[in-house]
Amino acid sequence: MHLSQIQIRDFRLFHRLDLKLNQGLNVLVGENDSGKTALIDAIRYVLGTNSHNLGYIREQDFHKDVNQLKIQLKFSNIDVHAYRFVEHLSHEEYNDDHGEKKSRSVLFIQLHAQKTGIERRGYPYIKTEVRSGADGNGLVIEAEIRDFLATTYLKPLRDAESELSSGRASRLSQILSSSKDIREGMENILSIVADANEGLVADDAALKKAAENIQRRYLHELIFEKDKSVLGAFIDIAGIRKGDLTALPNHAKKRHLRSILEGLSLALTKDRRLHGLGYHNLLFMGAELLLLEQEADNEFPLLLIEEPEAHLHPQLQMKLLQFINSKAKSKKNPSGVQCILTTHSPNISSKADPSEIIMLSDGGAWSLRAGETELNKDDYKYLKKFLDATKANVFFAKGIIFVEGDGENILLPEIARLLRRPLENYGVSIVKCDNSGSWKRFAKLFLRSGQDSNSSAWYPTKVCVLRDIDLWPDCAEEKDDGSTPYGFKKPNSRNRTFWRKNCVDEQQRKNSHIDGLNRQNVTVKISDDWTFEFCLAKFGLFDECYESINGSQVGKSDIVGTDVEKATYILSKASKTDFAYNLSAILQRQLDKRISDVVEARGEDEIEDGNTYQKKVAQEKCDFAMELKSKLPTYIVEAIEYVTAPIDDFEVIEERSDATPA
Repeated sequence: MHLSQIQIRDFRLFHRLDLKLNQGLNVLVGENDSGKTALIDAIRYVLGTNSHNLGYIREQDFHKDVNQLKIQLKFSNIDVHAYRFVEHLSHEEYNDDHGEKKSRSVLFIQLHAQKTGIERRGYPYIKTEVRSGADGNGLVIEAEIRDFLATTYLKPLRDAESELSSGRASRLSQILSSSKDIREGMENILSIVADANEGLVADDAALKKAAENIQRRYLHELIFEKDKSVLGAFIDIAGIRKGDLTALPNHAKKRHLRSILEGLSLALTKDRRLHGLGYHNLLFMGAELLLLEQEADNEFPLLLIEEPEAHLHPQLQMKLLQFINSKAKSKKNPSGVQCILTTHSPNISSKADPSEIIMLSDGGAWSLRAGETELNKDDYKYLKKFLDATKANVFFAKGIIFVEGDGENILLPEIARLLRRPLENYGVSIVKCDNSGSWKRFAKLFLRSGQDSNSSAWYPTKVCVLRDIDLWPDCAEEKDDGSTPYGFKKPNSRNRTFWRKNCVDEQQRKNSHIDGLNRQNVTVKISDDWTFEFCLAKFGLFDECYESINGSQVGKSDIVGTDVEKATYILSKASKTDFAYNLSAILQRQLDKRISDVVEARGEDEIEDGNTYQKKVAQEKCDFAMELKSKLPTYIVEAIEYVTAPIDDFEVIEERSDATPA
């Protein structure tokens, strides 16, 4: 049995949500305010929690100005537990592997909440009902069923040490009470405690003397004579007496055992010295998973975890997810738990199977399970192996640029900043692909299967892939004697002969790099010429590129020829990483020089009037951005604009600190 689907209507930021869930692990990822906590709360509001965390519908839970909301949960594969819900079951038709129509039982649980316009004790009264049925018009769900379905909920930034401490109805006592070993050893435990109790209250024991002192000097001085023969002060452990133990009924023994267990606490070390929050969290989560396993026959094993990465360093985060996955329900582990967790951690996301990830954004949810994306079986295998923490940040970005090389990875953020479109202000991540084919797999993550004509179903993140056309010019061609100009090594693939044979025009060449993936919110931008560095030099930044290679402008006049030939020279000399760092520093120095000139040209009036001076500095930055835009290859500008905003007229508003030259 597992929670297979959740439908939400007008709950918090969700106007209309229909989401299918995995029977094992579900990893909810997304930026802040994307709906991760709202989805967890929706589930626990319907089912409740076995730790009795309060959860009730409030006015602010309604989406915008609506007056009612609905949350419906669907449970599948319920045959083993169907006897518990006989009066609440629904039946749905499905096609088996042979295409034959069949019927199966499912369980729907729906919470319906409505504003009444009535106030009770100064608070709005909201009427809520939890019923069964596909339309929510079945019978009211009894307390017994809700107790069975109650979830285990681990809230964010939980106080794990406190949760594992002693106390009435403590989580530790619940875990121990459900242990088979504890139940079978109850008689022995009670006998040991009873023996200890006899020793503690023996005639010469300090505890007995203290109790007698309280009785004689205080209690009996305060009560009537007739009560002294009945009332006294007695100290014992859990009220267990050796002589009474054999005569106690079983339910009384269980009560005594529970009181003993509630006095226990769980610690990381015998000496009980203080430890960090991270390991306490791991101990707590391990204990909760044990409790779920022990109670699998008595309660629905659904675990909700918010931000399991709290207080854990990256390696422990990844180890934790691997462990949770090993305990999750699967074909190999049918009695495992179903787990729904939220995370902001790329480390955790990178260790999840891509099919287990559900991306949330702007009140929508998009599962990456097979059949809902355009990934095929081999794509999932590849991503599972190569989706490291760096690349996993794509699940939290508002925009993504996939690049091929280090040059783009280093330079694009700097270029975007100088163009007045800093990528961090737009939530944009740059991800370097490991090889020429991996970009296709990452692009398919964000393409929804069969949804090209349904824009409302597209994943909203803007995804841009930057690709080199790898078509070198005639001046870089191999000569008849086998040599290549500018010292290039002999090209081993995709030479001009290949392009001439297979592509009639430039558009065909570019289309061959797109591979049909320029759809939905994914766009592929192809370099106008050979490579990224080549295009920068050819289209307007030759002087800057020359200086980035040689350290100055000395000797630049010796480089003659067409723009293509000059760009070929640059590419032959460029060490991609050093070239990128040097070029970004040169462009920044150019901007700094222009701001410095504004500072030096200030008149006395401008010194007194800071606003005028700041506007001049801001205008200079805007002018520099527009000039830089005119020198850049078109595909670079289009890529930055696609994931940020059009680069045109800027609003000239600056903070004071921004006006100081570097």
